[in-house]
Amino acid sequence: MAGYDRGIKQNVGNGTMMDTRGASWLIILVLLLFVVIAAGLLVFFNVGGIRDAVMGFLFSSKAGSNQQSEESLKLQQELKALEDEKNRLKDFENQLNTLKSQLESRQQELEQRELKLQEREKEIEELQQKLSAQFENIKDIAKLYENMEGEQAASILSEMSDNQLVIQILKNMSEEKSAEILGLMDAKKAADLTRQMAGQ
Repeated sequence: MAGYDRGIKQNVGNGTMMDTRGASWLIILVLLLFVVIAAGLLVFFNVGGIRDAVMGFLFSSKAGSNQQSEESLKLQQELKALEDEKNRLKDFENQLNTLKSQLESRQQELEQRELKLQEREKEIEELQQKLSAQFENIKDIAKLYENMEGEQAASILSEMSDNQLVIQILKNMSEEKSAEILGLMDAKKAADLTRQMAGQ
């Protein structure tokens, strides 16, 4: 019996230990429940502006997140606009470079044409000087032949193979003298010279 009583006492002792542990958990749970209810009431009745503070905190983080995403989107759009502008400027620069090279090429062509024109002008000037000198020479030669005897002048001019030179000499003489010389020349030679003079 004594063993039975001891067993009962142990069980009662164990039950008391269990009751104290359970009671402490129950107290903690009640305290937590009280704190949650009190916080809920404070928020619900907006005591001390706590509801506004909590709501402001919650929505400000959302607004901040939205604002950040809007700023990020705006920044991306600005970066894209800058990239587009950069590409447009690059295209414009390429067009300018193309136009510049075309302009330089045309300028070189113009310079070459100008050089050729200057060369031709120089050639023409030299030819004019040469022709002028030849004309003066022909005039001098014509005077020589005009001062000769008609037969002697006709004989020399008949021997010349360059009919154009003979014609120029005759044209630079007086009409009487050139007619006299032609009359003293061989008939065939005189006819050829007359025909060529008429064709000029």
